[in-house]
Amino acid sequence: MGDHRGEGVFIQFDTEAIENWAARPDVQEHGLKLLGGYEAWKAERNGAQKKFVEEGGLLPYVMLHSFAHLLVTSVSLECGYPASSIRERIYAIPDVGYGVLLFTGTSDAEGTLGGLVQVGRRIHEHIRTALNMGELCSNDPVCAQHDPANQHERRYLHGAACHGCLLISETSCEQHKEFLDRALVVPTVDSLGIEFFGRS
Repeated sequence: MGDHRGEGVFIQFDTEAIENWAARPDVQEHGLKLLGGYEAWKAERNGAQKKFVEEGGLLPYVMLHSFAHLLVTSVSLECGYPASSIRERIYAIPDVGYGVLLFTGTSDAEGTLGGLVQVGRRIHEHIRTALNMGELCSNDPVCAQHDPANQHERRYLHGAACHGCLLISETSCEQHKEFLDRALVVPTVDSLGIEFFGRS
């Protein structure tokens, strides 16, 4: 194994705020739609499972994962890395903690350009840009109104998510571009009112 170098930005979320949001009846109701898609996905894969879903962490995970994808797109515009070289790690552990890590890691100096360090110094601006980008997709209203359990589209692990908004490079994503729904992060044209972040 070679020596790997890199840099990263970690954003920690307030545990109580996330768990209170995830427990709201309207958010739970939306979660049932996401679970319907997950059950259809499992049925096509002979009962395959994702541990975080089975342990009741679906809503926080999908929200944080969708937020991470928006943030990757936002920071890649300014930090000197293409979005495909920024990776994510989602931490969604009930009663323990929640956070998002964006990082680079290569075996040469490319992993230490300093871009993500600069991002960390201006993280509030990047988060604001990411949230603004998430509110509208070029494929709305079709994207915002996607039903995860739709058997014709077979995009069972997506809520409001498509190539116009959340689907970034597969090399960046720890879940192969699945378990995404920007309606849990920001308001969309559907105005469901289930977003973790209010209007910016």
